[in-house]
Amino acid sequence: MRIAFATMALFSLSSCAIQQPTNDWQITTQSLNGLWRLEIIDDQQRQSTSRNVNVPNNWYLEGIDHAGAAIYQREFDTRVSEESRYWLVFDAVDYEAKVSVNGEQVATHTGYFSPFGAEVSHLIRDRNNNIEVWVNSPNESIMPDWSLYKTQIKGVLNHHDTRPGGAWSDSGQDRNSGGIWGDVVLKATGPTAIASLTVVPSIDLPSKRSHSEIDKPAAKILATTKTQASVSLTVNNLYSQPISFSYRLFEGNNTTPVESYEQSVNVKAGEQIINWQLPKKVRDLWWPWDWGKPSLYRLEVTASIKGKVTDQQVTTIGFRDVDLKETFDTKENKQKGQFYINGLAYFVRGTNYIGSQWLGELTGNDYRRDIALMKSANINSVRVHAHVAGKAFYDEADKAGLLVWQDFPLQWGYSDAPQFRLEAVKQVAEMTSMLANHPSIAFWSGHNEPPWDADWMKYKYPSYQPQQNQLLTEAVYQQLLNAKDKRVVRKASYTKEHPWLGWYSGKYQDYSTATFTPIISEFGAQAMPSLAMVKDILGAKWDWPLTEQNVAKLSYHNYQPHETLMLAKVAQGESLSQFHQNSQEYQRVATKYAAEHLRLNKGEGVAAIYQFMFVDSWPSITWSVLDVTREAKPGYKALKQAYQPVIAVVERDLYSAKAHISVTVINDSLNAYPKATVWIRNQFDSKQWVFDDVDLSANSKKAIIEEANLAGVSGAIIVGITDQNGIEISRNLYNFQDK
Repeated sequence: MRIAFATMALFSLSSCAIQQPTNDWQITTQSLNGLWRLEIIDDQQRQSTSRNVNVPNNWYLEGIDHAGAAIYQREFDTRVSEESRYWLVFDAVDYEAKVSVNGEQVATHTGYFSPFGAEVSHLIRDRNNNIEVWVNSPNESIMPDWSLYKTQIKGVLNHHDTRPGGAWSDSGQDRNSGGIWGDVVLKATGPTAIASLTVVPSIDLPSKRSHSEIDKPAAKILATTKTQASVSLTVNNLYSQPISFSYRLFEGNNTTPVESYEQSVNVKAGEQIINWQLPKKVRDLWWPWDWGKPSLYRLEVTASIKGKVTDQQVTTIGFRDVDLKETFDTKENKQKGQFYINGLAYFVRGTNYIGSQWLGELTGNDYRRDIALMKSANINSVRVHAHVAGKAFYDEADKAGLLVWQDFPLQWGYSDAPQFRLEAVKQVAEMTSMLANHPSIAFWSGHNEPPWDADWMKYKYPSYQPQQNQLLTEAVYQQLLNAKDKRVVRKASYTKEHPWLGWYSGKYQDYSTATFTPIISEFGAQAMPSLAMVKDILGAKWDWPLTEQNVAKLSYHNYQPHETLMLAKVAQGESLSQFHQNSQEYQRVATKYAAEHLRLNKGEGVAAIYQFMFVDSWPSITWSVLDVTREAKPGYKALKQAYQPVIAVVERDLYSAKAHISVTVINDSLNAYPKATVWIRNQFDSKQWVFDDVDLSANSKKAIIEEANLAGVSGAIIVGITDQNGIEISRNLYNFQDK
């Protein structure tokens, strides 16, 4: 009997080899990573070429710039037991796949990010097994307005303004991301295999509190909160028979379980869902890193038949609760929101993230490094922007205590064909299934700037219709809701949530007066990477002033000349080095101003803000604050300073007839600071203004001075906060350029 599965958590959960004297079945996982033979098929030239490549990896990273079909092939030996069942598992193949084992097709799959596989028990032999995988990652067909009607669900990986070639040219699909970029394994089980393991934790919460009611004792009370979890297993049974399931819960990396439970079930042959409830008990909660410890547990589930282990799965879980409450304020005529973690109001200081255009190059260490850089910049949440990252990213976010906003990979426009909509719904179910157990994931979001929400598209696409993709977005949203995993579900990341003041419209100073939605999921400005990288992009021959050909080369690497020169009005100066410096300085000033003024909306309806974007995903000129090598631009330091959990924010007008300065302290932490001192000091002389005995409540905002006239205050100042013992809590620097 051959059984194929589109998605199985056994493909992504941990598996282990179990060595027991009484066990008749080998429960093992054999890696099939390594060198494979890749045949590139060129349909236009009607020829093919072959070479050895590494799996997992994207073929572009193997030096192959190809879009279309290719065939992977390798041979392997294994030790076959007649008592065992064998499952061939692929973690991720971009984009379409057809898998054959020893000449027989066993599985097909569509979608770049989700695991799939099939049972191959009847085909596997001890020696000379052959796997052949047909992979197809084509470019979208070039036609008028092609990117408005895309047919592949790859998000930013095949259409975006951070891709090679940019978003608005026929070159925007260059350097295709195709290939087997996830692990490949052969798993052996007994007669019953655990195909998926899903855990939905819940905690007994006190009533939701407003931000002004949150204090440190309230968080301490939650340390005695009872937790529980709904556990769902999908099992595949060769026979109808009694099965014993053992559930063991471990704290962190401990090897001794803190809880153990048993369940007996009479299973039926075929696939079956087994439900079980983890009992209610006090357990440590998972917290974001800036509020506590991101406590993790391992749940190990073992299936046995008459005392013999037939399969085992292990998953990491965390006990936490997330919520977003939105209301419409009729007096202020605007929507307001508040995000909650474990029942406590929490302000989200986020960023957007695309780690690479070729996800096969990112390892767990790479993701760990990027998350450490986020935390160093005081970022407590990250939006995985219009794509699904490698599975190691989510493991690292769980451990680091970083909240994740997870987009489904829909970026702008797509086909409205019913079959495409069905494919999208299928892939949504795969995404929520494969990522279900990660406590770091707080948000699901369906579609980034769908056409029906983005009337700016009428200026880009002659064929634009304002109703396009409404049914697609709604279908994706409903499937996200169907996950029923107690996460915040958002239909879209809406255009109105992307103000882009100072880049696509207006001035960055407009952040001080604009009205905002509860979530701001994009804000920022472009800046050049290092001068050496800019020169490397330009190549050996370039001129100053930059020629049309020079600008075209920079634009291929995502530089936006109109926005830079005409809207942001960045001065080119007298040389490339001056232009480079001005570009980076503009991003620094705009990022600091925007982040600080958005944070001033804490407790007044803005729940979350997400700077765009954190790192470059290839050598390029984008909105990132770190380039592709992770070298920091000045904007990184500005974001780090503006995102301090406790910060004194200055609003000032020093050059008009009514010159004034205001200072507001924002405290996102759970620490209260009674009798604190707030001080202002000129950078270049000894003048200083001190405000003593300032009581700063936990998780609060407090005005210190409002439109005061401080005689002699400079345009270059330092604003600091010290606690009652004289220990500095925060320091914020303003230069003359910081308005």
